[in-house]
Amino acid sequence: MSNDFRIEKSRLPVVLMTVEGQRISGDLFVQASARNKLGHETPFDVLNAPEHFFPIATMKGRTLLLAKDEVRELFVAREDADDAEWEFGTPAEVDVVMVGGSRHVGTMLLQQASGRQRVLDHLNRLHDRFLALYKDEGIVLLNRARIAHVCHEG
Repeated sequence: MSNDFRIEKSRLPVVLMTVEGQRISGDLFVQASARNKLGHETPFDVLNAPEHFFPIATMKGRTLLLAKDEVRELFVAREDADDAEWEFGTPAEVDVVMVGGSRHVGTMLLQQASGRQRVLDHLNRLHDRFLALYKDEGIVLLNRARIAHVCHEG
């Protein structure tokens, strides 16, 4: 029996770390068109969607249904990331330490909702579950609930 309601998806290679420190390499499924914007769906869209679980096809051929709250960070290599994701916002260099000790140094793009462009204001106004940190090698999506502290000299 075929499913006429199947949504066509592409695979995007990612590496993620769970809150318990398990490293999982595999493919994230993304839709050809995003729900709330023009263009295709991105890992940022998938992780910040309201659903509590998302699928990953592992390198071993299994499909895992992962709870978003149990993902500490997800990495997308620069060559696999959408260039449009690197364009909007005021750049702020930050050093982010996650619960458990992992550390990420990179650029956060601050969205200017008012006249303020402070990192603190951005972190406190942000309603997304994951925030994006841009590094030379790619984009890392960090679970806001698992951030221990952020250092910004500015």
